[in-house]
Amino acid sequence: MEECLEVKASPEKVWASWEKAHIRHGSKIIQGHQGISKGENSKGFRYQVLDVIPGRQFTILWKTLFVRLLFSHCVTPIKGGSEIRYNIQIKGFFAWPVRWFLGKSIRQNVRLVLKTLVKQLEE
Repeated sequence: MEECLEVKASPEKVWASWEKAHIRHGSKIIQGHQGISKGENSKGFRYQVLDVIPGRQFTILWKTLFVRLLFSHCVTPIKGGSEIRYNIQIKGFFAWPVRWFLGKSIRQNVRLVLKTLVKQLEE
């Protein structure tokens, strides 16, 4: 699953926004770093940061029993701003059922996150 949006902000501003979000959760965008993402009403989930190219892209790995979710974040410069691309991969023994039952909701959530990010960057 992949979602992509264009924003008027520079790639540096997008990357800074991602770093700020990670710092809020007590984490950093550093290869191999492990963190916990907590929402207001949730106990959170553990994740690991992978494949970091500073200022350009990184991947977050979330694991549970027999399923791995990979959330790749990428920003590239375009004329007049940046292109932000999120790619979600579901892997593992139960990947197919998870895609079947949760794929639509994961995609909707990613769209919402991207739109919120764009709104914050363009304020």
